[in-house]
Amino acid sequence: MSGLSENSSAVQTIEAPVQSIDSIIEDVCNRYIAPVICSIGIVGNIINYVVLSNRRLKKGSYMYLKALTLFDLMALLFSIPYMLFGVGSTDYFWVWYSLYIFLPMVNFFTTCSIWITVVMGIDRFFFVRNPKWSRRSRSWKLKTQIKIFAVITFATIICVPKFFCYEILEEGHTTRIRVSEFRLSMFYHYMEIFSTGALHFVPLIILSVVNVYLVVRLQSSGKVRKMSSNTYHEIELQRSQRIFTVTLVSIVIFSIMFILPASIVDIFWYVDENFPHVRSMRNISNLLLWCNLSINCFLYCIFNRQYLQVFKYVVDRGCDRVRRSPSRSTEIQMA
Repeated sequence: MSGLSENSSAVQTIEAPVQSIDSIIEDVCNRYIAPVICSIGIVGNIINYVVLSNRRLKKGSYMYLKALTLFDLMALLFSIPYMLFGVGSTDYFWVWYSLYIFLPMVNFFTTCSIWITVVMGIDRFFFVRNPKWSRRSRSWKLKTQIKIFAVITFATIICVPKFFCYEILEEGHTTRIRVSEFRLSMFYHYMEIFSTGALHFVPLIILSVVNVYLVVRLQSSGKVRKMSSNTYHEIELQRSQRIFTVTLVSIVIFSIMFILPASIVDIFWYVDENFPHVRSMRNISNLLLWCNLSINCFLYCIFNRQYLQVFKYVVDRGCDRVRRSPSRSTEIQMA
C-alpha cells in the first residue's frame, strides 16, 4: 500500500516528452486496467463497510478494519475520475483536479491505510505476546479511536506539502504545469526523503517483523490448543482471536508484496532520476497499489469466518427485506 507516486500523474504527460513504450504502459495501466480494479474495489469496500458496521463485529480489532475500509474506499473514489477523464487531459479543470485533488488526497488516504495496517499489526503483536494483559485493558474503544486519529494526523503532516508542488499556467487554450519553488527547495527535498521512509521502508520493516512473529505464534498456538482442556468460552475466545490474527497476517503479506515494488522504484529514482523506463515502473507500482486497496474484501471472505458469517447474515436479511417490501407485494398482487 505504497503512497501514490506523482510521476504517474498528468505532470509527466504534459511537461516532458517520453519514450513511446512508457506512454503505452501508462495509457494501458491508467485508462484500462486501473479503472476495472478500482471499480471492483469500490464495490468490495462498500460491502466491507456495511458488514463491518454490523453490531456483531464491534470489537476494537474490527474498528481498525472498518477504518481501513473507509480509507481504501476514499482513495479509490478519488482515483476513478482521474482515470476516466484526467489522464493526459490538457483541460484546465482536469489538470487542476490531478494536481490538487487526485495526487494529494489519494496519497493522504493511502498513507492512512498503510499506517492503520501498521498500528493494527503492532496491537496484534502485543495482544499475542500478552493476551491476559490485553483483555484486562479498559476503554479499548477510546484507545482505538485515539490511535486512528493519530494516524490521520500523521498522514496530514506527510501529505500537506503535496498541495504546493506545482503551479498551473494558462496560455490561451493550452494548460501547462510548472514546478513550484517550494518543490525545488531543500525543505521539500528532506521532507520527501522522510515521506518515502515513512510510506515505504519503515512500514516494510515493522510489518515484516510483526508478521514473522505472528506466523510463529500461530503455529505454536495450534499445537498448544490441541493439548489444552479449556472451557468452551475460552476455546471460542481463542478461536475468535486466532481468526482475526490469520486475517491480519494475510493483509500484511499482501501489503508487503505491494509496498516492496514501490520501494525498489524509489531506490532507482533517488540513484538516477533518468533511469530507463522509471516512469513505467512507477505506473506498474501504482497499479499494484490500487490492487492492494481493492483486495481486502476477498481476503476477509477467505480467511475470516466471522466476517463471512456476518456477510451471509446481512445478505439474507437484505433479501428478506426485499421479499417483504410493500412495492414487491403490490407487484405480485397485480400480476
